[in-house]
Amino acid sequence: IDNMEKRLKQSLGIDVSKLNLSLSLGFLTGKLEKEFISHEDVSNDLSGYRTLLKWLKKSVDSSVDFLIVMEATGVYHQGIAHYLHSKGYAVCVMQSGRVKRYAQSLDQRSKTDALDSRMLSMLGLERTIRLWHPPSEELRQLKGLSRERSSLLKDRRTENNRQGAIDSGVYKNSKALKRHKNRLKLLNAQIELIEQEMQELVSKNKELKRKMDFLTSIPGISFKSAATVVGETLGFESIVNTKQLASYAGYDIILRESGNFKGKTKISKRGNSHIRAALHMPSMTCVRCNPTLKQFYNRLKPNKAKPLVALIAVQRKLLILMYTLWKNEEVYDAKFETKKQQKHEAPAARDNKLIAQFVS
Repeated sequence: IDNMEKRLKQSLGIDVSKLNLSLSLGFLTGKLEKEFISHEDVSNDLSGYRTLLKWLKKSVDSSVDFLIVMEATGVYHQGIAHYLHSKGYAVCVMQSGRVKRYAQSLDQRSKTDALDSRMLSMLGLERTIRLWHPPSEELRQLKGLSRERSSLLKDRRTENNRQGAIDSGVYKNSKALKRHKNRLKLLNAQIELIEQEMQELVSKNKELKRKMDFLTSIPGISFKSAATVVGETLGFESIVNTKQLASYAGYDIILRESGNFKGKTKISKRGNSHIRAALHMPSMTCVRCNPTLKQFYNRLKPNKAKPLVALIAVQRKLLILMYTLWKNEEVYDAKFETKKQQKHEAPAARDNKLIAQFVS
């Protein structure tokens, strides 16, 4: 092949839905032009995966870098991601926010599965992307238990609200009331059972238990809160910095202003709502018993129209603190902020002393 026609890079974009996979295979040529070939949709099951594998073996040049790009779509992408990774392919699972921002940068007004798969293929050709690695079995189970517990907690809140309505009502049905109490009893029993399973799962894995202890060393963070955050992020596996983590959890700050319109800053809430829900009660505890975060909250609160805004800032800081301790494998140090401040003040004091000597 002529050098100008030689393929420099290859990327397969997969648009995932519950039932089907839409496929687009892109090539970057020596002229820095992009070429694409597509395949008819395949089913999102083992039969479809095998059809895709046969096509890749015929279409992909084994001597050129090859990347498979897909968007994280709940649970529907997991099967194909694990299958292709097990076959030795380089797989990248992109967070939806990053994919959306890339799509907005293209002059593409229509939206179809075929166009989305081509867009994902283009993303793989143009950008340097971090590869995906399957999380451990324990982390996958922890996430599943966390989601199940979250769903039951939501059901329990609904039942508790209904209980309030029943108690306030004039006309009461004793049989309906008994059924309602039985539902609440069942929910409480199942939530307790799931929490026990989470404890057992973590205690059986010494490495996971050791790292979880770093998070629970923070005053105000319970095992359940730490397990939810670790499960939802799969041990912070795909997180590379605190900015990305804040965006993943929906704590990233957005501001809308246009012309004479002046908007207010607020969190996007586009990220993982399970993490935000898990950090709500711990943040309320932290502003009472955690000296560092209490000081942070009291400094912010007078400047905010609503105390909840300052509380959300505490949640964001708490999440970043958990990530830092997990990555650095450190126990919480209540005096860290003081030491950090003193560390910055010492050079400044020394410089001021030198300036004073020079002036005199």
